[in-house]
Amino acid sequence: MTRIIITHSVFVLVFCTIIMSFCLPAAIADPLQPESALQAYLENNYPWQKIEVTNVNVAGDLAGASPDQITVEKGPVGKGVFSFTDENDNKIIVKADIRALDAVVKSIRPLKKGYVLQDSDVYLSEMDINRMPKSAVKNPESIIGKPLKRSILADMVIVQDMIEKTGTVKKGNRVVLLYSAPGFNITAAGEIREKGYIGTQVKAINLSSRKEVRGVLIDENTVKIEL
Repeated sequence: MTRIIITHSVFVLVFCTIIMSFCLPAAIADPLQPESALQAYLENNYPWQKIEVTNVNVAGDLAGASPDQITVEKGPVGKGVFSFTDENDNKIIVKADIRALDAVVKSIRPLKKGYVLQDSDVYLSEMDINRMPKSAVKNPESIIGKPLKRSILADMVIVQDMIEKTGTVKKGNRVVLLYSAPGFNITAAGEIREKGYIGTQVKAINLSSRKEVRGVLIDENTVKIEL
C-alpha cells in the first residue's frame, strides 16, 4: 500500500511539472512598457537633445515588452497620440505628454551693434522647442567671428537675423551636398538655386537625382542637409 501511494504521488508531481512548463512562459512574459518604448522611439527618430515622456495612457494590450512598430498619429510634441503594433498586427493607442528640449546659443552679457562675437560672449542652453524662436542659432561656431547686426541683451537667444551675413554664395555655384544622419554621412554633387550666405538655409539641387533640397550653407562649397 505504501508503494502504491508513493507511485501515485510521483505521477501527480510529474504531471504538474509538465503542465507548468506550458503555462509558465505566458505567465512570466514581460509586460508592455509603453513609456520606455516611446522614449526609445523618440530618441532614435528625432534630433532633440532631451525628450520627456509623462502621463502615459494605454488603451488595449499588446504581447511582449515592446511593440514591433510605433506610428505617430498626432504630435509628437505636446499631447501626443501613437499607435503601437505588434508582430501579429494587433494595435493599441498610446497617449502621452511629450516635451522636447534642444540647445540654443545665448548671449552671456549685453553686446552692441557691430561687435564681433567671440567664444566667451555666448553659451549653450536647453530650451523647450515650442518656445524656441524661429532661426535660433544652435551652433556657436557658426557665428563666432561675425559682427552683430543690432545690439542685444544678456541671456538673449541669438537668432540668424541678429548676425551680419558674410560669405555670399551666388545662385548657380556648384557645391557638395552633405547628407547627414546619426552614424553616417553621404555626399553628392549639387548646385545652389538661390543667392545665399554662409550659416543660413539655402535651396540647392542634387545634380544626380535632380531633386531640390534645403540645407545649411556651412562654407562656400558645402550645403549640409540633416536627414
